[in-house]
Amino acid sequence: MIDVLAKGLASQVDEAVIKKWFFEEGDTVTAGDDLVELATEDSTLTIAAPASGILAEVFFDEDETVQRDEVICVIDDEEVSLEDDEDDAEDKDE
Repeated sequence: MIDVLAKGLASQVDEAVIKKWFFEEGDTVTAGDDLVELATEDSTLTIAAPASGILAEVFFDEDETVQRDEVICVIDDEEVSLEDDEDDAEDKDE
């Protein structure tokens, strides 16, 4: 499991508002996909998925405030690894 944190905020900014989730719980995400958009008083930033997997749990809804470095969601990267292993095994059988 990979924790996704509210990172990338300017050093003087302690909180941001979740403006948009690009995926829902249960969706498959790929490392680098835009995951969530955060807004501060001065700017908007997008956090990318740090790993491929299933978006297992989202802890905040849109328009909720999050603190710097707070865990905002969790990606289950083990599910994808298991699927990759199964695909590799099937390829070897062919």
